[in-house]
Amino acid sequence: MESPSKSDPLTRLSSAILSGDRESAVNATREALQKYQVEDILNKGVLAAWETFVSLYQKDPAGTLKTWDAAYFTTRRVLSLIESAIPPGSPHFSAIVATVRGEGHTLMRDVIATYLRSKNIKVYCPKRGITIDDLKEELSDPSLRFLVLSCIDSDTEKILKETLASVRRIRPDVKIIAGGPLAEKIGADAVTSNMSEVLTIINSLT
Repeated sequence: MESPSKSDPLTRLSSAILSGDRESAVNATREALQKYQVEDILNKGVLAAWETFVSLYQKDPAGTLKTWDAAYFTTRRVLSLIESAIPPGSPHFSAIVATVRGEGHTLMRDVIATYLRSKNIKVYCPKRGITIDDLKEELSDPSLRFLVLSCIDSDTEKILKETLASVRRIRPDVKIIAGGPLAEKIGADAVTSNMSEVLTIINSLT
């Protein structure tokens, strides 16, 4: 597949996120929404920017961290804009997309939540790390079918396992999907390595 040109909105979006230029990111996102599927915007624009960020961080941690806040908040603005453009639907089921208490990496959680909403799934996405006590309302929803957890921080392994055990006790019908370095260790029903794969797993389990 040919790489997008520098004038392509996905390329411009990725560059704008890395530089923390919210205005340029918004303009590129609006243009991209006219040409591309949400999945492509997230994969080739948003996540491509963060893959580059990680590569730059490995070479210059101190210098790269100076731009982290601007890149993160620009990404949050882009995700909000994408969600505002998603037409309303009538979801057949719902999913929780979350991180547990103590997890400091929330970007993938938010990207996956936006992606699943674009696929006509009702998504609960708590904006802070959860414990089982934070999910009482969500777990009472009869339409709930999935819990998707982003599992990166090694210090959260214990609370992840406790959360899974509690969810299974309260809602044994809910399938648990995990992604990240800890995903293989916590006993989820399915493990994913990328955003698009989450929907593939959901479709296979529905």
